[in-house]
Amino acid sequence: MYKAHIVKCMAKTWNQFMKGLESRAKAGGAEHLRTLRALRSHYRRMGQELAEERKKLGMSQERLAKTTGIDQAEISRIERDIVDPRLGTYVKLLEGVGLGLRVERLNKGAISRPRQVSARRVGR
Repeated sequence: MYKAHIVKCMAKTWNQFMKGLESRAKAGGAEHLRTLRALRSHYRRMGQELAEERKKLGMSQERLAKTTGIDQAEISRIERDIVDPRLGTYVKLLEGVGLGLRVERLNKGAISRPRQVSARRVGR
């Protein structure tokens, strides 16, 4: 019964998945909606930037697909913001156009010290 419930709730398409996320964000309140909108905006810009760089190089989607091993139709969907790529997929595409991904801290003062974790043996 539990397994059937999981399958029943899973989205079959990207649009269904996103509608479910939007529904849960609305139920979570304004902060959840802002976070979801920011995430969507971020991914939209990533696909647009990829398309711009590819075009600057005079590279077709087909050539990028051959270079990266990612299906041309998937590249098209990413560039048009129809799907959001996994991070690994996006990194491959960036490398295919000669770019890389850099992670940097946004708030330098946000973390004042490293988090400490302690553990104890059970049964002592």
